[in-house]
Amino acid sequence: MILALDSSTSYAGAALYNENGIVAEFTWLSHRDQTTQLLPLIQKMFDVQKMTPANITGVAVALGPGSFNGLRVALSEAKGIALSLGVPIFGVSSLDILAAAHTYLSGNLCVLVEAGRGRFGVGFYKVRAGTWRQDGEYLNLDLAELIERLEGPTFIAGELKPAQRVELIEKLPKAIILPAAVSLRRPGLLAELAWHRLSLGEPGDDLANLQPIYLHQPVKP
Repeated sequence: MILALDSSTSYAGAALYNENGIVAEFTWLSHRDQTTQLLPLIQKMFDVQKMTPANITGVAVALGPGSFNGLRVALSEAKGIALSLGVPIFGVSSLDILAAAHTYLSGNLCVLVEAGRGRFGVGFYKVRAGTWRQDGEYLNLDLAELIERLEGPTFIAGELKPAQRVELIEKLPKAIILPAAVSLRRPGLLAELAWHRLSLGEPGDDLANLQPIYLHQPVKP
């Protein structure tokens, strides 16, 4: 059983996943209260499924990019659980989690997570026949910088405010802005990505050295 934790941004999530798929999944707007909310939600999943931590065979955690403080919450709790249970830990990029939700598409995909102060962690992907691959490095961009970089038909998914969605629609007529409901990071997908690695016999990531993905704002001359 994989326990997955994500506190990358103001949206947080937790899930349980086994060989049959998702067993339990929570996603909620945490308002930066992940520290007090995450552990009770984990216990709630255990209670609903009549399980205990002893059932866990691996832990998955979203590494970011995202909120500087938020990322630390899930990572520290995931590390503590993995260490106490003696199970492997699997870190996954928060942008990869978003991209994995859109393998039904074909073409260019841009995914976004909030990075604070009106900026985004941005990832670009190519999606073909149910598979996806990252196209270039992750970037720290504001909305204007993102608009400058996007050319041609592109699917865009991420945590966008209504005004930001309107601006993208107006300035990127060839882009398709995916609905908010399918633009959330799902902890169930995070768990599935980790389950795949566990099923392949991967030993997991180095517990001591696993770190969040921070994208610093570029310094302008």
